[in-house]
Amino acid sequence: MNKDELGESAENIEGSSGDTSLPLVLKKLLLSRDETLQVASAHCITAVLVHSPAKHAPAFIHADIPEFLFEHLSSSSEMLVWSSYNCLTLLAEEPLFFSKCHTVYGIEAVVRSLQGSLEMNNTELHKQGLLLFTEILTRQPEEIKLFTNSAMCRDAGRALQEAVSSPVLEVAAEAVKATSAFLRKDHQSAPPVQYGELQSLLEAMLNRCAEFSQTLLNRRPLGHASSRNSEKAILQRGKFLLSTLEGFRSACRLAIEFQSEPSAQENPFTAPSAKKEDTLEAFSEFLLSACDSLCIPMVMRHLEQTTHPALMEVFLSILHSLFVIVPHMKEKFSKKLAASSFIRLTLELKARFCSSLSHSALNQVCSNFLYYMCLNLLSAPEKTGPPSEEELSAVSELLQHGLPQISSRSPESLAFLSDRQYMEGAARQRQYCILLLFYLAYIHEDRFVSEAELFEAVQSFLLSLQDQGERPPLVVFKASIYLLAICQDKDNTLHEQLHSSLISIS
Repeated sequence: MNKDELGESAENIEGSSGDTSLPLVLKKLLLSRDETLQVASAHCITAVLVHSPAKHAPAFIHADIPEFLFEHLSSSSEMLVWSSYNCLTLLAEEPLFFSKCHTVYGIEAVVRSLQGSLEMNNTELHKQGLLLFTEILTRQPEEIKLFTNSAMCRDAGRALQEAVSSPVLEVAAEAVKATSAFLRKDHQSAPPVQYGELQSLLEAMLNRCAEFSQTLLNRRPLGHASSRNSEKAILQRGKFLLSTLEGFRSACRLAIEFQSEPSAQENPFTAPSAKKEDTLEAFSEFLLSACDSLCIPMVMRHLEQTTHPALMEVFLSILHSLFVIVPHMKEKFSKKLAASSFIRLTLELKARFCSSLSHSALNQVCSNFLYYMCLNLLSAPEKTGPPSEEELSAVSELLQHGLPQISSRSPESLAFLSDRQYMEGAARQRQYCILLLFYLAYIHEDRFVSEAELFEAVQSFLLSLQDQGERPPLVVFKASIYLLAICQDKDNTLHEQLHSSLISIS
């Protein structure tokens, strides 16, 4: 059938009646016992849907075509299964496909088919099946529960675990996308939530990403095309890493959402004497550990070669969410991040990508991450007592307003801190933020500006406060004194002019 004939047939779908309508004719072919006719029918349905999906999909759905396509997923014919996958993927673009609950009745067939197809040596079949699964998981309305029991949810997770471990990168990449869609609260809320299964899935996904990254790093392309091949490999690794991080972020979001669900805290069917492994608490601690041991090293290695704003936006949002997911570890985690130069890293990202109105989402994520990390660090200082609630409240307000405005490189920040001209309120708040960031970086041994330059900048800042008769928040003043103490000249003396200004400000 040529394109013109196909177009005429498609136009007759809704206008025809009785047994002559194309959906019913193709339905009869699907119900035949002839595999060739079944495949031909699926190909015709696909061709019509590609021609005009929004117009013709409802007619096929009302004819219950999806029901029979789902049945064919159990066929031993790879061609018929692939054709059914393809056809169902197109039908999934139509909301009616979900509102008539075809996916609820068909999801078991999809999962069983995926499990079977992954045992075959057919990459295209794997990819098409995972694409269909991703579409269903993504488009399924939240109010219509897809997995009606935990056993089916467990089987789906195990199929994805096998798929993300595939040695074929394209299959693993599609499986990672499906995993991200699978980690939705409404997909996981059939009691009991099987945290151990989710942990195994995430471990498989992260290990596959780490393995792929390491494989590319170990390759040494030779010849005149080496540079081009290297750039392609970096791009490929970045895409896979981004998808993996998006999947991990979905898991973090899931953990946060389940914090408000008493029934999701632990498996109610676990014996009281059993070790509490299948719990939200254990899953949350796994997320922190996995991020520390796998996500952070992979991202830092990737940063050595290139920087993608979208990837860093997802990565920093994960770090931010972990402060909420494991609150009893937030101070310790923040100290480790600060000692690993994450204040410097985040400021460099803001300076490079957020100095104009572009990348506003990245700027917001960077600012939120810095805000919570700074508050965590200030709440549990290394060598002094914690600030009072009043002091923390004042610092919280100035960080909240000042951090989004900071997008300058270190030399520019030092110059701004040194400015002795009259400072308006917003500009002064920005100076406070810059000084606190330098202080928290220095106190955790991340000294990314020279001590001599920082000393001069802090001195000028304090003299400016004296000139304008201002008193900074106590935390800012303490931070200034600390920086002066560690940056002062070798003779351990402060400038006489500065000494008098400190007395007047205090």
